[in-house]
Amino acid sequence: MNVRDEISLGSIYIGTLIGAGFASGQEIMNFFTVYGKQGLLGIIMASILFFILGYFIFRESIRSQSQCVRDILLPVAGKTLMFFFDILVDIFCLAGYYIMLSGSGAVLSESMSLNYMWMIVLLSILIISCLKREVRGLADFNKLMVTIMIIITFLIGFVCFKNNPGIFRDTKILSNNKKGWFISSIIYVSYNITLALVVLASLGTYTTKPSVALGAAAIGSSGLMVMAILIWFITWANYESLFGVQIPLLWVAQQNSQVLYLTSIVVLLSAMLSTAIGLGFSFTRGISRRLGIKYQRALNFLFIGIPLTKYSFTGLIKQIYPLFGIIGIFFGILLVIRRFLSIKRE
Repeated sequence: MNVRDEISLGSIYIGTLIGAGFASGQEIMNFFTVYGKQGLLGIIMASILFFILGYFIFRESIRSQSQCVRDILLPVAGKTLMFFFDILVDIFCLAGYYIMLSGSGAVLSESMSLNYMWMIVLLSILIISCLKREVRGLADFNKLMVTIMIIITFLIGFVCFKNNPGIFRDTKILSNNKKGWFISSIIYVSYNITLALVVLASLGTYTTKPSVALGAAAIGSSGLMVMAILIWFITWANYESLFGVQIPLLWVAQQNSQVLYLTSIVVLLSAMLSTAIGLGFSFTRGISRRLGIKYQRALNFLFIGIPLTKYSFTGLIKQIYPLFGIIGIFFGILLVIRRFLSIKRE
């Protein structure tokens, strides 16, 4: 059924992009909340771009029945350039996977006083157990996590609105650059589209119907927009109090009630695990094809880098995250070229 496939793929799209920065409120606050109401325009612009690019990626993935990003970009990049891209993608996926794994372990360790390394090992086992079911496991996990995240974020937003009923009358632009919201939305998409391309390109065999791409992209981008607007509202309602706060969503929840604080931890954990499982799946599928080994055996590679998680979550982000935007621009250009070549062939 097309609708079921659209929901599954759309959920994976949402789960892939809602990582630690998004769910914590930090990304939305820095890229959009700072512009006040204009930030809402930035969120809408970013959502439109995510829809367009998501549609291109889904359509090309399904048409070519791709199992990794190589299947989509090889006709454009060529074998030599693609060789370096393959290495870059592997590093990108593993680094992103361990960043999210490290963050998940840190959240559980700090909020519940649990042993950090034991949490890393247990979470690794959980993720790999889901990935053993391949695409179906990825889809089911994301549908569950995305549903939980949206419901709890709505709850936190409702509490904020109840405590700040005049918020929309009081909003104003905080940044002196009134056009900054537009550039900010472009930069935000460029930082995140690499992640989407790498994960979504590995889903080509999920269905044989390219028509599913439109609905999946629409569901994914709409879900992202709803979540972003909710987090914008939450961070805007408490903007002056959030300066210097590392995890805005947790701080806001904690100010209202302990129960809300604990549920917001679930949101953050769900977001990081959703991104981790997507990156883990993409890496495993890609490496299994290139090395000619079975997918189930390739999953063992995800255990190799566990020692990397001893480095701080923040430290890993500072070292690796700035490269994502540059890679995203590269991949975005190649993706558009790939689409135009497809149109000519048609």
